[in-house]
Amino acid sequence: MTRLPRARIRETRLANGTAVVTAAMPGHARCHLYVQLRGGPVHEDDHTWGLSHVVEHMVFRGTAELADARAVSLAADDFGGDLGAATYRDRVTFDTRCDADRVDDALALLARMLGHPRLQGLATELGVIEEELAELYDDNGVEIDLDNVVFRQLFTGHRLARTIEATPRHVRRVTRAALRMFHAAHYGARHFVVSVAGDVDHDAVAAAARRTFGRLPAGPALPTGVAPRATATEAQPVWVTRTDDAQTSLRLCLPIPGFRDDAATVWSVVGRLLDDGPASRLQHEVIDRGGLAYAVWAMVDFYEERGVLELGGQVRHDRFVILVDALASQLERLARRAPSADELERVVARYTRDVRDTLDDPASLAEAIGKGVLFGRPFQPTQQIANVAGVGGSAVRDAVRAALPQARLALLGLPAARDVARAQRRLQGLQGRDAGRKSAPVRR
Repeated sequence: MTRLPRARIRETRLANGTAVVTAAMPGHARCHLYVQLRGGPVHEDDHTWGLSHVVEHMVFRGTAELADARAVSLAADDFGGDLGAATYRDRVTFDTRCDADRVDDALALLARMLGHPRLQGLATELGVIEEELAELYDDNGVEIDLDNVVFRQLFTGHRLARTIEATPRHVRRVTRAALRMFHAAHYGARHFVVSVAGDVDHDAVAAAARRTFGRLPAGPALPTGVAPRATATEAQPVWVTRTDDAQTSLRLCLPIPGFRDDAATVWSVVGRLLDDGPASRLQHEVIDRGGLAYAVWAMVDFYEERGVLELGGQVRHDRFVILVDALASQLERLARRAPSADELERVVARYTRDVRDTLDDPASLAEAIGKGVLFGRPFQPTQQIANVAGVGGSAVRDAVRAALPQARLALLGLPAARDVARAQRRLQGLQGRDAGRKSAPVRR
């Protein structure tokens, strides 16, 4: 096995529950810090839906000591920082880079932002968020984000079915009082994982975290998210969203296990067999050989309980059935015949290079070690490479074969009705169902 760059990873738990984890990367002039906590729709209910995302925005608008968003940005600029944040379906992240000798200042700012935000200027920030939401809907208010459509299809009745941003109607109803309550419930120190990668000393970072994050109250236990009501409509195998785009976008998806399942590694290999570089199956067979699309892709997305394998692409409206057939054929091929040893070796080699890239990049490494602690799955690069190398071809074949009956298809565009019917029959064939069985696709 290729020797990996050395990054000594250490962890300390503060008295209030905050986890502090570092990766020492000698010789790097810059460090990267992450603070991660559980959040997003997995930890929300009908009343708090979307508040993780709104709070993520609002903590940038000032602290007890810093009057407004500009003051926060200037404080970060002083230590060489570029503050960033993101809300995912199961976590929220805040991060910044900093000069190697200014880690203390970066920790102090993040602790003030997350522990003591002003939460002021709500109306202004909601205007920003509404503009962000506008990208997800057409002029008629129809949702056109296919990823959201896919999750609603695959996970109806589960917390993952909710979108991260909620709806414009939900956002417009947000109050400062609701934000205060949500922040108090979710932003206790016990929920924070602080991770730092760079040329740092763990004991010094832990001491600085103790002086900053260590002074924050532990807070209550994290509320349990509540799933939305399942609907039969959303569970349909084919979902069509009508829009006047020049092309039809599509997603062909399989539900897969979550990252705590032993089979998750198998599905990581499946994703890489389909799409991991220009020599992978989709690129070679669908684009280079077939000329069916400008771009196609496959990706796996894991959460604790469940995950999804997505195959996607964009083509002219009159060609989307051909692309559906090509993508379905790739899945059927994996279900019929185990991949060769040469293909699997190439997957391991590319995965190993990706791990090396993570170990060479402070930002990627800080996120990886923090996420590992957050979900109780420590970042162990050597073991993770060994796990991927241990996946056999028969395991890939059997996993795909077992998942095909649950395949789903989402379409966005103006496909002809007869072509939608053809795509539905193709999906039924992929699922192993009677292609003559009637089941009308959903249109929005």
